Amino acid sequence: MGSILHGSLVNWSGNYLPLLLGMLAGCLLFSAHRRIGDEGICPVTNTSNNIPPSSIGRKLRILCYINTFPRNYEAQAIHAQRTWARRCDRFYFTSTVRHSELSVLVICKQFYFSNRRTKLFVVINMTQPEIKRHLWVKMRKILREVYRQADEYDYFFKADDDAYAVIPNLRRFLISHNDPQEPVMWGYRWMKLCPGGFFSGGPGYVLTRTALKRIVERAIDRHPDCPTTDEDKEDVKMCLCGQAVSVKLKDAKWKNRTDLFYPFNLTLRTDLMARNKLKAILNRKQVSDSDLKSIKVDFSSAHVGFHYVKGTEMYIFEFLIYFLRPIGLD
Repeated sequence: MGSILHGSLVNWSGNYLPLLLGMLAGCLLFSAHRRIGDEGICPVTNTSNNIPPSSIGRKLRILCYINTFPRNYEAQAIHAQRTWARRCDRFYFTSTVRHSELSVLVICKQFYFSNRRTKLFVVINMTQPEIKRHLWVKMRKILREVYRQADEYDYFFKADDDAYAVIPNLRRFLISHNDPQEPVMWGYRWMKLCPGGFFSGGPGYVLTRTALKRIVERAIDRHPDCPTTDEDKEDVKMCLCGQAVSVKLKDAKWKNRTDLFYPFNLTLRTDLMARNKLKAILNRKQVSDSDLKSIKVDFSSAHVGFHYVKGTEMYIFEFLIYFLRPIGLD
């Protein structure tokens, strides 16, 4: 009898594991919904139609800037704009080319400014293609453009165009730490490549108003410990420049110490974790319902950012978090 049950479960795992993974993701996203409540949405048109700060009142204000490039406008950026980005108080996609539908903060390919430390006139050239290898040059220009609105917002959330962010959960987290005057960055920390580690740029990291001001006013192209080389790894450079001007790096975790930003591919990681746990259960002689229910992944209902999300997958996240209402559950 035990061998028959074991064989049946092996067949079940092959046929129904995708369904199990979908249920796991659904449970995660539904639990996240329970923290969300009502949330305003920005219009989905262009930059001028984003909700202006004057209409926000005294609510905590978040500006989201999402790094993209023209080749990804249709594949990723437009889907992020139609889903999670609308819940920011204002959002921009940062690139060098306008788009008829996207809210693009156009980055000029050449930028001049005076370096207070060296008294020299500095030129930032973006003549290179918008590719990862030249990302730090682009990000320095992005930060200077976002800085122009530093006094209008409390927090500044950076993400890639293949991220999905639960903005109401981000807002809840920031309210619990609400002091935009403190020079702080939050994110998922990798303990490598620079002293104190760095925050993964894919799922996103957050800067307070004061952190943004310090990095732009004192660090970028001014402080000797803030790199000026034309390289990639903007997230590493951001933390180096932040630490150079005493910006504190803090891990974005909820009360149960669960990370709020996830830098891995959710589907692949969930599949791997579920298969490993399922394999251990199937090796037992007897399997109970409680054993099968124990197959779960460790995410918080307060989770904020996911990475490596395909454009079309963003609508699945959106539906499960904001629109699905299982009958009988409050």
